[in-house]
Amino acid sequence: MAFLDDEDFLISHIRHSCVTSDDTGMCEMVIVNEEAENDKIKQRRKLLGRKLQSDSGSIEMDMADIPSVPPSFDIDVSPLSMRNPKPGGKPGKSLIDRHEMKTRNILWKDPQEPLPSSEIESLFKKRTLNNKAQATSSSQLSNLLKQTLRKPNNPYLDYARFDGEAYQRTCPTKKLRIFLTMVDEDDKCFPMFVTVLGSATVHELTGLIMYKYTAENLEPPLHGQPDRYCLQIAEDDGVVDTDFPALDKDESITKFGFTCLALVEIGPKAAPPKQAVAASPPSAGAIVKVYEPLRGYAQVKVDSTKVKMKVVFDKMLKKRNLRRTGHEYVLEKASEPGVSLDLEAPLASMGTLEFVLTRGDRTKPNPAEKDVKFDFTSFQYKSYRVHMLHKLRTVTEVQLGISKEILEIVPVSAPKTTKLWLVKQRPVSYDMDYIVDCEMTDSRNTGRIAFRISYFSQNSHEYKHHDFEADSQMTDEIVKKVNHIFRSTVSEKRREFQASKEKKAEKRKSIR
Repeated sequence: MAFLDDEDFLISHIRHSCVTSDDTGMCEMVIVNEEAENDKIKQRRKLLGRKLQSDSGSIEMDMADIPSVPPSFDIDVSPLSMRNPKPGGKPGKSLIDRHEMKTRNILWKDPQEPLPSSEIESLFKKRTLNNKAQATSSSQLSNLLKQTLRKPNNPYLDYARFDGEAYQRTCPTKKLRIFLTMVDEDDKCFPMFVTVLGSATVHELTGLIMYKYTAENLEPPLHGQPDRYCLQIAEDDGVVDTDFPALDKDESITKFGFTCLALVEIGPKAAPPKQAVAASPPSAGAIVKVYEPLRGYAQVKVDSTKVKMKVVFDKMLKKRNLRRTGHEYVLEKASEPGVSLDLEAPLASMGTLEFVLTRGDRTKPNPAEKDVKFDFTSFQYKSYRVHMLHKLRTVTEVQLGISKEILEIVPVSAPKTTKLWLVKQRPVSYDMDYIVDCEMTDSRNTGRIAFRISYFSQNSHEYKHHDFEADSQMTDEIVKKVNHIFRSTVSEKRREFQASKEKKAEKRKSIR
């Protein structure tokens, strides 16, 4: 039993107890009129919300009127019974602490005595603020425009439209390594990589190289138009191959299969005049230009013009890797073809520095070979439709593709006429370094000529061959094209094959 003097709580407790225990509802109707709250309780509840915000002590006084423990352990109807306060803690403590963290009380009092002006000035002293300079930012485009305005105008700007770096996936382009012969010796071995459009000519490529040279501010500066410079074939280390003439400026760059070129200045010192021997002193050195049919020309340097022509002849044979055979070579003047020179005569007595190296069995100049120059199209890819000969199968029509790097054999698709020959020719390709020989083998009454291409098989490690047949004109063109490539490249397998071929020929002669 408990004694309570709170009428409001008693009425509420009785009503909730009747709701759960009295099914008739008569007990609840008895206390309906006794539920009125007195004025004192209303005032307390109104003050409860205000004192939570201002005074923490007042909430403890008001909460004392509401018992935290219900009178009965069976029925818990207290509004605060569902809350589980911490043991030893006071109800509403966290709410008060949270509010006090956001509130700051400041006590303001008027001074009893007025402060002197000197003390006020020291407390509230004026500060001088430094005006910060506004940081000006500029974009990368503005900086690039400023740098461009300072640079001088590039006189070769018109050739920049042939730059193919931005069109490598949309248009045919060609990437080249260009060696610059006018720079310092330390920089000559470092090439300039240039990507040019496939539709550009050699002249336009020269202008593009000069544009990039000027844009990179390389030294020494270039002067004149692109006609003053030419492009020559260069080795991988940057050495200019003077055995071949400069590329024709009017030809398309895709016609040539070279990837390393050199930019050479054309000046009065590059090509000495024909009568330079007579004008130069006998003790001075000279550069002799010797032409060879079907192979271009080579330059031979001599220490003095007093040397005999035999020295020039021996240097030319050594440079061309020519061996003395049954057909001896002779030297002729370029202006007097067909007249062999005396090798014991001095160079100064010739009156010229241009000669021609020919075979000794030539008594008269061949008009067809007089104006023959090295054909650069031999390096370019070209395909021929020929017939491939087999020992146990019928003749197969194939597409023979030849370039400086590769040789391809692709069968031509034809309608099936019989099912007797189940073995078909498969497409194959060979690296040009493993192609060792190409020669004509047989001619027939039908006007067609057979030729054989020998190669080194990497699978079986032995030399094999393919036999083909075509008309005489096409066969002659194929054999000349392959031999042009042989003379311009060096292959270890080709050298071994030629050595073994010569040994077999000597054995046959000894047997006979």
